Amino acid sequence: MHSDCSNDPSLDDIPAAAPVLVCVVTRPADFERVRIERWYRIPVGRARVSLAVGYLAFYQTAAFDAERWAVRYLAAVRAVDLAYRYELIPDEPRHPRAALRYYRFSLGSLLRLPMAIPSRRLRRVTFIPTTFGQLLTANDIVDLWQPAAAPQWGDVWGAGVNARWKAMM
Repeated sequence: MHSDCSNDPSLDDIPAAAPVLVCVVTRPADFERVRIERWYRIPVGRARVSLAVGYLAFYQTAAFDAERWAVRYLAAVRAVDLAYRYELIPDEPRHPRAALRYYRFSLGSLLRLPMAIPSRRLRRVTFIPTTFGQLLTANDIVDLWQPAAAPQWGDVWGAGVNARWKAMM
């Protein structure tokens, strides 16, 4: 378990333009790794967006009861390494994806957002590149999909996400 780091930022220290990647957490055990062990994993084969971000935010699925279907927390990215799943989670050596490689994000302290960002309509959420400012102003998870000014995410924007967002308006 990590002790609190005095150099972890507070929400007031984070610039509005800071790049954030919203990640999905489907199991409470994975969220405990984020909270206590301070790391998160993304399969190398599933990383379809830029991973050059300063922060990860976490969308919690139905497994989280009262906190389900919303983004409530974020953490600063301290480092990114590569590892096999069996190295990251040694108590699951026979997992079907044990031999796959993952990006391992070392994280700072978990910070709670002032307001949860719900997904008012059930939708499949994977990874959402956004900014800290958008996390603070979003009323729904769909508000995070339209980057205010993020040309490095043009491949996602050009992939039709904007058309779906506009169709829901």
